[in-house]
Amino acid sequence: MKNKFLIIFIFFNLILNTVLGAENLNNIASTNYGVYEADNLKQLYGQNTQEKISIASITKLMTAVVAIENINDFNEYVTVDYSLISNNLDPELAVAGIYDGQTLTYYDLLATMLIPSGADSAIYLSEIIFNDSTEFINQMNKKAHELQMNNTNFSNVTGLDDENNYSTIEDVAKLLKYVLENNTLKEIISLKEYTTTDGKLTVSSTISRSAQRYGIDINYILGGKTGTTGDAGICLASYFNDESVELITVVTGADMYSTEPFNIIDTESLDEYISDTYSMQNIISTGEEILRLNTLNCKQDSVTFYSDTNITKYLDKLDKSKINIEYNGVEILTSNIQEGEKIGEISIYYDNELLKTSDIILNEKLDFSLTKWISNNRYPILITIASILVLSILFYIKFKKKSKNLKSKIKTKNSKK
Repeated sequence: MKNKFLIIFIFFNLILNTVLGAENLNNIASTNYGVYEADNLKQLYGQNTQEKISIASITKLMTAVVAIENINDFNEYVTVDYSLISNNLDPELAVAGIYDGQTLTYYDLLATMLIPSGADSAIYLSEIIFNDSTEFINQMNKKAHELQMNNTNFSNVTGLDDENNYSTIEDVAKLLKYVLENNTLKEIISLKEYTTTDGKLTVSSTISRSAQRYGIDINYILGGKTGTTGDAGICLASYFNDESVELITVVTGADMYSTEPFNIIDTESLDEYISDTYSMQNIISTGEEILRLNTLNCKQDSVTFYSDTNITKYLDKLDKSKINIEYNGVEILTSNIQEGEKIGEISIYYDNELLKTSDIILNEKLDFSLTKWISNNRYPILITIASILVLSILFYIKFKKKSKNLKSKIKTKNSKK
């Protein structure tokens, strides 16, 4: 009885969580948002994901990508020439606080750009790496093209509002996916606080600062990059993990003058909804039959092949009709095939997405069956036997006729004598 009550409680709790999650989504303040699987960028939930929008300081993710791919040594020291910064620093931009004459490593500059969203560090990196900020921006656009961010263009390195500095939720997800594949950048955007190597400057994450200020528990946001401008509103590109699946969430467009940090609130609501709705589900289970092949002239009628591992997919609901198993190889098995021999390949799809391709190996010895061979070839054998009999009869008749003629000739010859 207790177990029944427990099951009922869990069932209604799941329903309640789903309903509450849906209500939270009805209160999303961001105008553009999307949640994606990081490995394949499959969209799980979203709104206005392909609309061209301002992305504010999320731009600095691309600034970091171009910088890090053109830095030979992260530990190399540079001395800050603040005149290179001040000549290009808009008063509306947030700064990390680096100063003229300060000696910093390239890693320090990357960290002070991404963690507190320091425009001063972003501008300085763009000035010193190619000695030409215009070329730096050209490289940002070249990289965007390489990443197939087809609805993106950059005109500055800080994310300052400009009609020529734009992207989409979908393109930002592509950019963040690329950032997360770089261990150094992923480490930096996941830090809550950082102190420069000279010990003179400590910066804190814009995400953690906002969360602490408003008393928000960040359960899902592991790291990311915020942004705030009049055109972009308050934004956040972040990542989180659910059941070992890495997910990307991008939100933009909430009013920058809001009394609450809706970029963080909306991200938490979206992430919670996905976590409650999706789970890892078995497409194919270990030991499940995946292929059966018939034999010819063997003691075994058929050979069955089984999955040697669980094949899973992150889904809101499993639809068995979307599972497709394709086999390419030997269709009929014979005793000529040796145990341990590869006979083909099998591909497992879910909703037209390839999940796994495996070799199919014959896992048992096939024994020749004379009885089945005779049964399978009975008509040719009967025809052969019949043919032999007919030929034998014809030969016998011909032989008898020839023998009779020979006897007749001998008799005629003897009578003449």
